[in-house]
Amino acid sequence: MFSFLFIDTERVWRGGQDQLLTLLQGLRQCGHGIHLICHPNTLLENHARGSGIAVHPLRIRSEVDLVFFFRLFFAIRRIRPQILAFNTPKAILLGTLASRFSSVRARIIFRRVNFPLRKGIFTFIKYTWGIDCVIAISESIRLQMQIGGLPSSKIRTIYEGIDLSLAPRLNRAETRQPGKPAVAGTVAHLSPEKGLKYLIEAASLIPEVQKRLRFVVVGDGECLKELEQLVESKGLPGIFKFAGFHSDTFQYMRSFDIFVLPSLSEGLSSAILEAMASSLPIVATRVGGIPELVTDGENGLLVAPADPAALALAIQRLAENPGESIQMGLRGRERMEKQFTLERKISETEKLCSLLVKKSDDPVHL
Repeated sequence: MFSFLFIDTERVWRGGQDQLLTLLQGLRQCGHGIHLICHPNTLLENHARGSGIAVHPLRIRSEVDLVFFFRLFFAIRRIRPQILAFNTPKAILLGTLASRFSSVRARIIFRRVNFPLRKGIFTFIKYTWGIDCVIAISESIRLQMQIGGLPSSKIRTIYEGIDLSLAPRLNRAETRQPGKPAVAGTVAHLSPEKGLKYLIEAASLIPEVQKRLRFVVVGDGECLKELEQLVESKGLPGIFKFAGFHSDTFQYMRSFDIFVLPSLSEGLSSAILEAMASSLPIVATRVGGIPELVTDGENGLLVAPADPAALALAIQRLAENPGESIQMGLRGRERMEKQFTLERKISETEKLCSLLVKKSDDPVHL
């Protein structure tokens, strides 16, 4: 069994924090010692404490925050973790430096976004100096890291996974109500890269959309006002519902008939994984790690990003063909059960950490 210290510096709850929490819970259930350093008064802190995880709240203002450095230094000396893991990039350099004077035997970075790495020596040092492995949660992210200059030998892909006990199999043939508008839903942080304005534009292109469809947007973020105004300007306020942020999104998934995510960039969407676990057909964009989850025509439909016309046609197709839609949802659930379980994610993470710690014990390596 290992002792882990994870560091996350986000103030908001997004897919990366949800993915981290399930990893912490799974590793703890396997008997590992789990500690978390995160920003105080966040949902991540609350959820982690509620799961019995040892939380050590620390604020970080920048990548060169010396107060954070010294507090982290003493926290690492007190906790004495064998494995130090970074879930977000801000603390990587300070955390690596602080851990050089401790018993840490392996340092890993989880990369959950598909954004290109910034060019420059600072970024290269941050992601390579003292770092034993970067875990990419999709092949798309792994390739993006290689393009950014990281050695391929330092990168491993471990796909995300879902606890399927939280999403029992649903019979969509029973939940879909004939004669009523189909419900197309999405779950996302309302930020520009999620491309939600294209969903609203797509809805405005669907003939008789008021009779055929209803749209539910679960999430909050900086684009909320802009999206609400766009709904008004397109004359669609009666068919769009902004439900706000909810940490338990499976309850909404049960009420959807179609799941839509028009992202412009995506590492590996937690929301799509939850939708697949909920036996929903997917309409999404062909970006980042999404094609690693959704095969066009099999468990959903893929369209080009920023193309509202193509998005409208895909949504309309699934809304008008419930039989095809239900079969796609079932195939998505089957794919989840084979490839994207929480148990597999935990097992692969444990195996990798064992190899890294064993390597640190190798005199040749030292």
